[in-house]
Amino acid sequence: MEEKEKEQEKKQEEQNQIDITVLLHNFLPFLRRFWVLVLAFAVLCGAYKYVRLRRSFTPMYRSEAIFSVSVGSSTSNSDLYSNGFYYDNAAAKQAVSTFPYLLGSDVMRDLLLQELGTSSVNGSISASTISGTNFMVLTVTSADAQAACDVARAVITVYPQIGQKVIGDIQLVVNQEPTVALEPYNSFVWHSSVAKSAAMGLVAGLAVLLLLAAMRRTVLNADDIKKRVNLPCLAHVPSVSVKQRKQNKSAGLLITRQDSASAFCESFRLLRLKLVRTLDEQDKVITFTSSVPSEGKSSLAANTALSLAQEGKQVLLIDGDLRSPSIKGLLGLSAPSEGLGEYLADKSSKEGIDCLRFKDTNLVVLAGTKSFSNPAALLRSKKLDATIQRARNIFDYIIIDTPPCVMADASVFAALSDKVVYVVRRDFASRSQVLDCIQSLRDSGANICGFVLNCAKSGGNGKGGSYGYGYGYGYGYGYGYGRKKSAYGYGSSRRSAEKE
Repeated sequence: MEEKEKEQEKKQEEQNQIDITVLLHNFLPFLRRFWVLVLAFAVLCGAYKYVRLRRSFTPMYRSEAIFSVSVGSSTSNSDLYSNGFYYDNAAAKQAVSTFPYLLGSDVMRDLLLQELGTSSVNGSISASTISGTNFMVLTVTSADAQAACDVARAVITVYPQIGQKVIGDIQLVVNQEPTVALEPYNSFVWHSSVAKSAAMGLVAGLAVLLLLAAMRRTVLNADDIKKRVNLPCLAHVPSVSVKQRKQNKSAGLLITRQDSASAFCESFRLLRLKLVRTLDEQDKVITFTSSVPSEGKSSLAANTALSLAQEGKQVLLIDGDLRSPSIKGLLGLSAPSEGLGEYLADKSSKEGIDCLRFKDTNLVVLAGTKSFSNPAALLRSKKLDATIQRARNIFDYIIIDTPPCVMADASVFAALSDKVVYVVRRDFASRSQVLDCIQSLRDSGANICGFVLNCAKSGGNGKGGSYGYGYGYGYGYGYGYGRKKSAYGYGSSRRSAEKE
């Protein structure tokens, strides 16, 4: 028990470990996809900072006056600038040293308000001394240039009244009169702050992408499944490059095409060999399913059926995805035919089904184009089971393309099948989705013979080589093949094929 617990803990630790190379691999696609949003977020952060700075910026104006202090006596209190004042160095220094403190007094404030005729002082007053002299610099700053000048003049006017009470008679000799500033002394500096905000937005955006990449736990190679479930990998099907797909917009991804890549065709030859080895003598019905849509299961089912037919086997390919049929479009079959859904919905007593033969092969296709939104009732009918049983008597292999495991339809077909091939598209569905779906199939009694890694990198194990985009499926693919239409009455002899 302890050993099993240790093994489980070790597996859990391995799952929780973040491989730097895997993280980088997951991060780069996110960056290629969302770099515009990251850049836009950085610009938005910079713009937001600029707006905040602009709204909070207030131009400030400065008005300065330079004056000296003289002390003495005067015969007339109103004649502050008379010649009766004399220079007393000690007294002057005292006046200079006390001046900054007097500016903040309540007496000064009351006198200034009285002098200005306002209810508040619109400005900030400060004073400094010129070292070694009795000169003082009076500075008033305000958002209003005229108010700064008025306050400075008011200070010069009322200061002698306060100084007289503290030091005695004093006289201010103004060397530089306060003036109205023509432009603010501060400037709107935004470049560095906006740049920092934009950089922080960029870093935050990249951090979010990195977090998403770390949370993305997809299947990157066959080992990601092998070490978690006891399933063999039947094949690595390489992806088709974007350039090739663009050059063949109307071409299907079929091994019968002359321009199909050799590696692509070889992967299905290996898949066929491994698949046949897993089958018992009586095994005929093989279901292809996946975790989620767009993993390429329909393409793999069709090409596997073609590969078996090329070996001279009589193969029936059934489109079991009644919600979204795609086999006819994938194979380029345009002749009218009824699919499995139409046959099961037909309440008549006929037993024969009109099928299509893929030209020059032993592949017979049971597929239509009509979709059914709720095929559960059809699939529960005994008619489906009887149809599969009749097909066993005629064909060597029956390949069924089913919906993904997220639909209950897949379990129905899996129960009727001898073997199930599980399709996993590289770097698409999460590992948890894949594992949960495989376990769900096993719980329903499905016999999963192995999995196929679709859109794998070249190199055999899905770890190296160039990477292209995977293949999908759809309608409207034309291959230039002739088609023949056949009717098979299961349990009866096969009628000759007719031209469309």
